[in-house]
Amino acid sequence: MEMNELIVLSRKYLSGKASDAEKAALLHWYNAYDESELLVKIMAAPDETEEELEARMLQRLQLATGTAPVRRIHFLRRKATWAAAAAVLLLAAVTVWWWPARKPAAIAAATRITSGSKAVLILGDGSQVQLDSAASGVLTQQGNTRVMQSAGGLSYQAGNNTGSTALMNTLRTPRGVQSRVTLPDGTGVWLNAASSVTYPVAFNGKEREVRITGEAYFEVTSSANQPFVVKTATMDVLVLGTHFNISAYEDENSANTTLLEGAVAVRTGEQAQHILPGQQISVVNGKIGSKKRVDVTAVMAWKNGYFSFRDADVPAVMRELSRWYDAEVHYENGIPEGNFTGEIGRGLTLEQVAALLETTRIHLKISNGGKHITVLP
Repeated sequence: MEMNELIVLSRKYLSGKASDAEKAALLHWYNAYDESELLVKIMAAPDETEEELEARMLQRLQLATGTAPVRRIHFLRRKATWAAAAAVLLLAAVTVWWWPARKPAAIAAATRITSGSKAVLILGDGSQVQLDSAASGVLTQQGNTRVMQSAGGLSYQAGNNTGSTALMNTLRTPRGVQSRVTLPDGTGVWLNAASSVTYPVAFNGKEREVRITGEAYFEVTSSANQPFVVKTATMDVLVLGTHFNISAYEDENSANTTLLEGAVAVRTGEQAQHILPGQQISVVNGKIGSKKRVDVTAVMAWKNGYFSFRDADVPAVMRELSRWYDAEVHYENGIPEGNFTGEIGRGLTLEQVAALLETTRIHLKISNGGKHITVLP
């Protein structure tokens, strides 16, 4: 496939305008991609610097598309052979287009990636139901509320629950699985891997209160008389109706709230801060930090089917891979230095990811059927 044809198809895919035949052609190119053939064409001259090679690659893409240069993606900044550098720069030039060929268009129901694990619904009496994405219809009854399952995930159809104490349900995803639930008020919740959301099967109180662990994205149905509150171990997020993401994994140094639309207030102890769309605020050691503007597309990458790293150190990259591929990470001889910026499709196998990272001088050994990742010197 010619580069200009690849770019046209990729853009149509990203905008949702690609036909089934075009999607199939793009995926076929991706699966048949031969890095060695392209390396021959882009090998740097002996006196050409890394910056000059990158500029040449970007210029060629610009000429092919007649558009402004693509945004740059830099991988680990380390010394490498020119062949490896050329491979990295090729990825830098086309990653924003060809990785999405492996992205799912949306996360429906529970999505199993690497293991036999499935999302689990914990009912009000403590019993557990493993969710099957192929199932459809009434899953169970909770009080006067019916729990439904479809291709779009779980949903709740509340009956007459006024005045009664609503049962609590918990949707929990193991490593390697994402899931979605539509709460009784119509609020949509997308759960990342190794996460949970606990909620009543009917919102009868003055507030609509839910609790999460891990990471979740919310599209909250507006209700001026019944504010929506998301609680984590370290903070509360108060909203009326808005779209936002919360990442509160226990193995991360901070809990982050990122606003996409509307307005929210983040509260911990006596502190409270409002943030605006495009802003993120972090809570570290029980204290609210400063607001900052962030790349919202990078924050929401997990929901759209890929990893997006921005100047991430090796442990940060490994924590993400560990949660998604359900693998334990070990370091053979300390933690390698360097920071990583780039995007990786979540549809790739762990072995494919390891092969990609190898070109950036991160050496991984996969063992025990993909359950162990050893980071080599």
